[in-house]
Amino acid sequence: MKVKDYFIGINNKIEAIIEASFASGNIGKLNDLFQLVDELSTWESMLNKTTDTTLLISAIKEFELGFQAVLSGQYRYAFIAQRYFIEQIARFIYLSTNELYLRHWKLGIRDVSWSCLIDKENGVFSKVFIRAFFPDVEGEGVQFISLSSKLYRESSEFVHGNFEKVNVMPDQIEFQADMLDKWLEYMETGKLIAIFLLFMRFSKDFSVSDLAKIETMAQDELCGIDGFESLFH
Repeated sequence: MKVKDYFIGINNKIEAIIEASFASGNIGKLNDLFQLVDELSTWESMLNKTTDTTLLISAIKEFELGFQAVLSGQYRYAFIAQRYFIEQIARFIYLSTNELYLRHWKLGIRDVSWSCLIDKENGVFSKVFIRAFFPDVEGEGVQFISLSSKLYRESSEFVHGNFEKVNVMPDQIEFQADMLDKWLEYMETGKLIAIFLLFMRFSKDFSVSDLAKIETMAQDELCGIDGFESLFH
């Protein structure tokens, strides 16, 4: 078989998988979740004049790549992108608070590990961190540490190729409804975590006009967290 013909054949399979994905009963979730690209781009445009948004841009790209992978039936790579997305968001939040650490990270002399990001004493969900930027929601940190740790652990099982996860993966590129459902479940949780972190870190510094641009995001994702209500009253 010619290489070109082989990949044209794969492309035809992918087209069929995209159709099956949107016909699976998940069209609402897919459409709603993909809006996160535009929402995060709004954050990037509001922050880029005062904050280095390299990592936020990276997270947006990773989210898009994850979407492409899951709709192409390449489920393992979709889970890899999903995990990397939440890592980059948390890393962005963490390094936005420390210029020295950010410069060291860019120089390749500092590694910001996941364990550092979710450290109970000094990580992005710790009381001391949240209190500095949005004290009204510091009590939510414990819940979000638990939620983020669970998400990271479960998605890592796909990344590392645990037998149980490898065993349920299709042997070839094909539509698999349960894999799509699982990815959407994980990514919806990732979206909640990302929106929480962004609002917690930056929203108190925004003008009324900037807050108006992101109010719908807060209403959709954070309506169950009382502390954020003060932003829009």
